[in-house]
Amino acid sequence: MKLWITYLKAVLAMLFWSATFVWFKIAYKTYLPYEVTFLRLLLATILLFPFVWLTGKREKVPKKDLLHLMLVSFCEPFMYFIGEANGMRIVSSTLGSLIISTIPIFSAVGAWLILREKLPLLVVLGLILSTSGVAVMSLGSDDFSATFKGILLLLIAVFSGVFYGITVRNLTLRYNPFTIVAWQNFFGMLYFLPLFLVVDGKHFFSVQHSLEGLATIAAMSIFASVIAFILYTGVIRDLGVAKSNIFTNLIPVFTVALAYIILGDKLGLPGWIGLILAIIGLFLSQYPDWQKYRKQEKTELLPVVENAETNISDEL
Repeated sequence: MKLWITYLKAVLAMLFWSATFVWFKIAYKTYLPYEVTFLRLLLATILLFPFVWLTGKREKVPKKDLLHLMLVSFCEPFMYFIGEANGMRIVSSTLGSLIISTIPIFSAVGAWLILREKLPLLVVLGLILSTSGVAVMSLGSDDFSATFKGILLLLIAVFSGVFYGITVRNLTLRYNPFTIVAWQNFFGMLYFLPLFLVVDGKHFFSVQHSLEGLATIAAMSIFASVIAFILYTGVIRDLGVAKSNIFTNLIPVFTVALAYIILGDKLGLPGWIGLILAIIGLFLSQYPDWQKYRKQEKTELLPVVENAETNISDEL
């Protein structure tokens, strides 16, 4: 597949995940966090399994790999959301975003140690620069308040995100993204069902439901829980864990841009500097692959050109 298509898939996935931060604000006017998450996963499951059957993309998954998929789903969405949603309530958004932004770094280290992925120097430099950009974007605020419990919960989210990429990598080489994401949403829904019923169930069955809130949850399900994960699993397959995780630094970039456009939020000097650094770091990290791809493309094109020149010479 063309490398630029892989990059486009990564960018779109990050854009859809970024939009959820705006949609959450709308959904949370009526619904509680576990309600929103459970409904997202339920709708995604209802949509994906019939789609897989009707389009002929259904794949038989042996018990061993179903257990593997249960582990993937336990990492994300379950533990990641538990850590992030609860941690961000008791940690300032500034410090929270800084902690979450370390996922690409830990993912790169984990992929190098466990999956033996190579990390060229430019990838490492791009990773550091991009993550630094996210950090600079957060420095526009002076609020770094936190509790030990909050930091611990966010670290759970960080390592859940890291192990999601590591555990799903081998599955992306054997199954199509639709199969992986369908089962991921199904098992995630089962994990969240007890929390939905015990913690938020009473509220859900007594609240006056909102069409705007439900429509927003449906949008999050379709674009974030389904399409974004399908795109991103393909990116992990094509680029590996380390290089694909660097794209997650686009999430705060897109979130700031969407908040600026939709909510009218202002972006100060640190925000602009951090945004530029994050994008430059991303381009730098992908440069070795792009250079390799361009050389391969020229090598494949050379015989075609030579054959064409030979045919023209013969005709003359």
